[in-house]
Amino acid sequence: MTPSRLRPWLPVAALVVAGLIALAWIQSRKQAAPSPAPAASAATPAPLSASQVERGIETAKASVERDPKDAAGWAMLAHSQEMLGRFDEAAKAYAQLVSLHPDDAQAHADYADALGVVNKGRLQGEPAQLIAKALALDANNLKALVLGGKEAFERQRYDESIALWERALKAGPDPTMRRPIETSIAEARALAAPGSSPAPTAGGPAFVSGRVTVAASLQAQIGPDDSVFIYARAPEGSRMPVALLRKKASELPLDFALDDTLAMVPQSKLSNQAQVMLGVRVSKRGDAIPVAGDLEGELGPVKLGSTGLKLEINRVHP
Repeated sequence: MTPSRLRPWLPVAALVVAGLIALAWIQSRKQAAPSPAPAASAATPAPLSASQVERGIETAKASVERDPKDAAGWAMLAHSQEMLGRFDEAAKAYAQLVSLHPDDAQAHADYADALGVVNKGRLQGEPAQLIAKALALDANNLKALVLGGKEAFERQRYDESIALWERALKAGPDPTMRRPIETSIAEARALAAPGSSPAPTAGGPAFVSGRVTVAASLQAQIGPDDSVFIYARAPEGSRMPVALLRKKASELPLDFALDDTLAMVPQSKLSNQAQVMLGVRVSKRGDAIPVAGDLEGELGPVKLGSTGLKLEINRVHP
């Protein structure tokens, strides 16, 4: 989801390191909120390697051990752990950050986000309380609005989720975020309609959505810079995708929504199908052509309008 803003209480010395971490994190998580890039240098630095992030973690750990009230250290530790997919450790660091800065809306939203991943995508309970606190502190916080809409959707409070996501659009997300938010709004409206059905009707919703996860036995084979392709295709006939979404492996596990805006060719769209096969593939080469050794998974056929689907990367392409 969304990276946290660099906070004014970060000391100047920490801003440079934290800025590099934040920028690398933004590059690895494309659904980032539009916070200004820190002016650590005139040019955008290259993404940090895993070893660089590990060194940053050790530095941050040493800093908070020396001074448990070092907010900059906890922020760097939380962001760095999250970059490496260690959301349980990131959540612990965010908890410390929130305790030091209880009036920081972004810290509450970041903490809720990390806890949600630890809870396998569920935002009920403590994440929901953190989201509510973040919105009470800042009613226009983008991450809190997006997460709040997702949490309301989980409770099938579709009108509430629509209202929060519409506020998120007004908060000014960058173009990469607008489409998934708009698709989520369309999905919620379809489900909120009286007598709504998961199956599409003429002129009705044409989408499928769910979450991509990785089988434990394959997690070590995926690098953060690998490309992840999520697609839908017709159950029979041509295997060409009717919708294709590209993500980075560093975002896994991730939520997805496929609709007509992701069609590869205008003549072959998701809405032309009554049901589709869903697939996911991890490519180290970064292209959409399957090769031996790619990791993949498939699900279906599923009806258009289906939500909450679970698509797992669970096998190696022969």
